[in-house]
Amino acid sequence: MFETSCFGPLLKLRKIKLASQLVHQLLMRSMKTKKEEAWFKIGNKRARFGLQEFVLVTGLNATSSEIVEMSGGADCRIVKDHFKKSGGKIMKGDVYEAFKRCKRNQTDKYKLGLIIILAYVLLATEENTLIELWWFELVDDLDLFDKFPWGKLSYEYTIRIVKRDMGDKLRNSLKEGESRCRYSLHGFPLAIMIWAFEAIPNLGKKFAKKYCDGIPRMLDWEQPKRLTSSDVVTVLESKELEVMSTLIPTEVELKEVYWKELTPCVQEEDTDSESSKGDDTEHGGEPSHSFHQHSPRVSEPPPVRHDHNIADVVRMEMEKLEGRLLGVISKRLDRMEYKIDSLVEMAAVGRFHSTTSAYDSPIHNTTNVPVSPPEVKRKEKAGPNDAMDELEKERIMEDEDGEELAGGEKSAEDENVGNETEFVEKGMSGEFCTPEKLEEDENKSTKGDIVQIESTGFDIPKGRGHRTKRKARPLCSPFTDPTKRRKLSDLDVYDPYREVDPSKVDDLNKWMEAASTSDLVPLHHCDVEAKSLLDLLNKDGWLTGEIVNEALYHIRDRALKFPNLFQQDCCILDCYFCQFVQSAHGEWQIHAQSPRKEEFKFSKSLLKYVDGSIPELGKCWKDCRYLYAPCCAIGSHWFAVKIDLEDRTIFIFDSLKSHVRKAELEAFMKPLQVVIPMLMKLHVKCDDSYSTEKFKFVKMKEVPQQHNGSDCGIFTIKYIEFLQANMDVCAIQPEYIPMWRKKLAAELLAWHFEP
Repeated sequence: MFETSCFGPLLKLRKIKLASQLVHQLLMRSMKTKKEEAWFKIGNKRARFGLQEFVLVTGLNATSSEIVEMSGGADCRIVKDHFKKSGGKIMKGDVYEAFKRCKRNQTDKYKLGLIIILAYVLLATEENTLIELWWFELVDDLDLFDKFPWGKLSYEYTIRIVKRDMGDKLRNSLKEGESRCRYSLHGFPLAIMIWAFEAIPNLGKKFAKKYCDGIPRMLDWEQPKRLTSSDVVTVLESKELEVMSTLIPTEVELKEVYWKELTPCVQEEDTDSESSKGDDTEHGGEPSHSFHQHSPRVSEPPPVRHDHNIADVVRMEMEKLEGRLLGVISKRLDRMEYKIDSLVEMAAVGRFHSTTSAYDSPIHNTTNVPVSPPEVKRKEKAGPNDAMDELEKERIMEDEDGEELAGGEKSAEDENVGNETEFVEKGMSGEFCTPEKLEEDENKSTKGDIVQIESTGFDIPKGRGHRTKRKARPLCSPFTDPTKRRKLSDLDVYDPYREVDPSKVDDLNKWMEAASTSDLVPLHHCDVEAKSLLDLLNKDGWLTGEIVNEALYHIRDRALKFPNLFQQDCCILDCYFCQFVQSAHGEWQIHAQSPRKEEFKFSKSLLKYVDGSIPELGKCWKDCRYLYAPCCAIGSHWFAVKIDLEDRTIFIFDSLKSHVRKAELEAFMKPLQVVIPMLMKLHVKCDDSYSTEKFKFVKMKEVPQQHNGSDCGIFTIKYIEFLQANMDVCAIQPEYIPMWRKKLAAELLAWHFEP
């Protein structure tokens, strides 16, 4: 009987224990808001626990369709039959004792059991709390009881408890690392814990086990262990923490009765919220979200169309820009200080010509040694804007060959050739000489190494072929020595089995000797924790989204440098693309149900994928036939997709085919099947005759399979790499994976991929 009641899903819960320390740490990070919802600030991100999230987690009815008199009940039959001596005051414990005593009347026992679920689970309070008498009157009519919105009642009570002004009390009660503040978690705190597992995927991966996309979501999770506060804090303060600001319903959840009934209420609340322009928070205004504006349940969420307070957006962008500028300036100053220290050391040991030392006089002629290289002079005077401009110039400069800049433009140094002395380095040597000294010693042996300085006493021919070549700039990676890097020539085919460059291996080994898991490693796109690279080197290590994105960037970069070796009619996307598509699909479904008739518009972020603005070194879809993308299903499993835009087919390359069930895969792929043809019609083909019929998808059967549960990430990268090189993916065998893991780590650390 319980299974068919409105509380039936609660009986199907897996072995799960309330992690009070997790809820406690969330309350420590709660934000003040006037709305009937809770907001938490996790790191620099915000997450909402509102009625929509509560319903998606619990599946309880949260509508307000039934009007019930919430008073009286003392004269109802159940109270008279089972609580004769109560005097109208019935506590939780009394109901439990009556439930155990009731053996003959199974219907009454069932009704008392429903009251127990209410009192102990949905509206949990202290043991000596009095029960609302109108519950007994309502439960006597089971049809009316099942239709009552107990989910809304439970949510409102839970939120009222969560939003108690306890933040300062909790923070001020900390003493010697432990909190002496004691309080009870009333309402339905288990829903908050499961929501945290969904909204903060790192928590779910660390402390719980997820099975499949059950309905409702609380049936997915198993958490039988007790958590400590220190473990929870470690995860919540991680710099790689992913936070989903809201939860979005899946395709299956959209069809559930509890969600369909909730949708009109949500739309009405959103309309009221828009008309009132939102409520302020103590943190400068909370983001205004609708329930569908959130990335789906995956591990690597991107930022998607959140309407932040303008001041917050400007402030965050300024902080990001300031951080990037400080990083650029810091690197430049470090290099300048290093060179100045070298000059001082050489001066101390007498390696400068005594009569032409730049330290003797501020006046120089063409025979003097410059105070410092022209590069150092520029950087001493460079401001923030100059630093950013210099980065752009360096990005378009060709690598090791020192040829002309892209587009035939000359650098600032080239314009000054013939007017000042050009400074040339030789390896790491610090010895210098004047042109006169060099001319005297030209035909005889010299003592020690000499760095040549070209004479500027004559006009240097200008034009292509006459430009004085200089060394390409060292790569930005602080862990590698580019002078040791091997040069590959006469390449006519991509060789995925080529042994990794020994110099990169040496640099990787040196880094590993001093690496700490808490260190930040600067890669091309972002700084990642050293643990991510160490996990890559571990045979059982799982690849994070940052590592996958970094590898795919270098694959795109390599294809531009070697166009004869790799496909050029394709675009390699990042792991955020599928999440943008999932979010767009959810918005489109909501739009299709709304009475508004205006044309649906995709987010600007998603359209940037179409025009090639993102990811970095991306391509416009108009110039492509194939799209390659990594996908992360059920929160923890990577696989690759090849999207044929002409044949309207999505090919799936999965190294662990049995891991994702057929229904889960179909639900995951449907947004790609629906959204991509819509994007093609509106923004690529721009043709009304182009069909928006769903793309079909095919799961490739004859693909190599992994032998453990953690190699899906490296297999996904290799699938895309081989497909771009027009190679057979069947050549990707598990025995090569350890070598490829090490090679990938070394090349990521060196910011350079070999063909």
